[in-house]
Amino acid sequence: MVTKTKFKAGCGVAAVFGAGFLCGAVALFIFIVRIIPLSEGWRDEESKEFVTRHLARQLDLRDDQIEQVKPVVAEVLEARYHHRRRYVEADIELTGTGFEKILPILTDQQKEQAKKVFERWKKGKERFTQTPDEAGSGR
Repeated sequence: MVTKTKFKAGCGVAAVFGAGFLCGAVALFIFIVRIIPLSEGWRDEESKEFVTRHLARQLDLRDDQIEQVKPVVAEVLEARYHHRRRYVEADIELTGTGFEKILPILTDQQKEQAKKVFERWKKGKERFTQTPDEAGSGR
């Protein structure tokens, strides 16, 4: 009887932690896939609207203030995109230069693996240099 009760209690605790883990994983996925790209200032109108709505809620802006804020948000996000793009392109170039310097040290097998790792890393960074149209088409 005692063993059965302990087993049920253990299953209950495991179920609660499992449900919490699952909810956390779903929330993280939604955050990474949906919220971060919108708040990170991609150049599309949806991002500009997202940031404007966020500011309006945080600052309790009136409708007339929101209309005045919209062009500022659009301008800042556009400038932010261009700064990020220049930074990421310079980062890729600098890392590529360092990568080329270590290639002579590696064996042929290590060189092949290193090239795969660098290309995978570079592909992840290049998403920050794409326009919304390029990003949507999978470039």
